[in-house]
Amino acid sequence: MKKIYILLILALTCFTAQNVNAAKVRVGEKNSETTTPTDKFVFAAKAGFNLGGTAPMSLPAEIRAINSFKPTFSFSIAGTAQYNFNNKWGLQSGIKFDIKGMQTDASVKNYQLVVSMDGSTVEGVFTGDVTTKVHNSYITIPLLAVYNISPRWDIKVGGYASFMVDGEFSGTAKNGYMRDGSPIGPRVDGVDAVYDFSNDMRKVDAGVQVGVDFIPYKHLLISGDLTWGCLPLFKSDFTAMSFDMYNVYFNIGFGYVF
Repeated sequence: MKKIYILLILALTCFTAQNVNAAKVRVGEKNSETTTPTDKFVFAAKAGFNLGGTAPMSLPAEIRAINSFKPTFSFSIAGTAQYNFNNKWGLQSGIKFDIKGMQTDASVKNYQLVVSMDGSTVEGVFTGDVTTKVHNSYITIPLLAVYNISPRWDIKVGGYASFMVDGEFSGTAKNGYMRDGSPIGPRVDGVDAVYDFSNDMRKVDAGVQVGVDFIPYKHLLISGDLTWGCLPLFKSDFTAMSFDMYNVYFNIGFGYVF
């Protein structure tokens, strides 16, 4: 009889423990259902550098060869804020201090140009070598739709607007000759001149932006963003060059997620 009581007590104990564990599982499942898996707001600070160029959409016939291209040290610092609608979609914006620059050397023929030479301004077409330096700084505001493809990877698509803080677009024309006014104008040999179109650039740039965010650890952020300008670099009344130029740069950034 005593053995029967002991067996009943053990069976009741096992049954009770099983029910308690089942209840804990159900409570855990309920909490996981009612708790939002993704924070509504996510903030990050990051720094990076830009690689790319300020260039025409296609190589004009006047540019016969690119002899050299050198990206300059073009860094960026940014703060971003992201609002998550759910665990898949979000909206990201922020503010970024952006430098975009490059140096190039090209061989050209009948290249429309305005240069300063021997204390005077000459406008015409140049054949020879031109070097160009671009160094522009902007305050940039992006607006991006964010899609979460995994716990560590986000895809971003949207646009940006940039406001120029300071800008330089200058260069030299040498090792060639210039036709004054037009391709059939008077020829000027031995050209060694400079040009500076810094004051002719637009103060606003805008375009499309696509990129990815990767979070390898809890607070570490690695990002890559391609920005493609849709506004020409120079003002609409600028005629010293015969083609439009645009900012096309890729940014690689490293940051901290709060």
